[in-house]
Amino acid sequence: TPAYYPTLIKEPSVANPKRNHEYFDLSGKVAVITGGSRGLGLSMAHAFAEAGARVIIASRKQEACDAAAAEVQAASGRECVGFAYHAGSWEDSDRLAAFAFERFGHVDVLVNNAAIWTTTNPGVTPLAEFDRLVDVNLRGPYYVAHHFLPSMLARGRGNLIFVASVSGIAGDPHSAAYSATKAGVAMLARTFAATLGPKGIRVNAIAPGAVATPMTAMLRTPEGEAAIQSMMKSHPSPTRR
Repeated sequence: TPAYYPTLIKEPSVANPKRNHEYFDLSGKVAVITGGSRGLGLSMAHAFAEAGARVIIASRKQEACDAAAAEVQAASGRECVGFAYHAGSWEDSDRLAAFAFERFGHVDVLVNNAAIWTTTNPGVTPLAEFDRLVDVNLRGPYYVAHHFLPSMLARGRGNLIFVASVSGIAGDPHSAAYSATKAGVAMLARTFAATLGPKGIRVNAIAPGAVATPMTAMLRTPEGEAAIQSMMKSHPSPTRR
């Protein structure tokens, strides 16, 4: 796996005496990961497969999805397939759900990870660019969850994981649209949890800080690193992570 991806717990150590699958046995489970062809999504695909799950990697380009799926399957020995879809498309989200149910019959875990980031400044950024981020980052998670939830509700169990961001908590200069959409994702998770928890659906959100992935490559400069450190100082987490 490329060096910029977060390290998986692959071998026991003093700090981590267990492998991933000893913490989480997902044998027989099916996980769908949007935005799974690179970055955090690809690392999560590796982790789910290593824990025993069969995985669908969904992202924009079929070639990238297929390459990522082949990488995950070769590393884990678990079935992993790719599916091309546009996260901001209601119709593509419906196609993704139909593909997943036809291929595996059910889905246990949906990871809403797909997102895009661009600089957006108040009074400067065109409305079309703001709308583009809203379509992918905020509407997208709602779209795909809508199409997977009927099956989960019928089974009385399922797991939704929303990938929010520290930017949606602390705010991020020059990222008005991204920060706003990620705040919305966190609130989607809260409201989904309140609504669906009593029906057997577990809903969680994670809010990572800046992670060295292809999406943040342009920030890997002295100025970018300084901006990240400044933003993280306002993070409400005690460890500022």
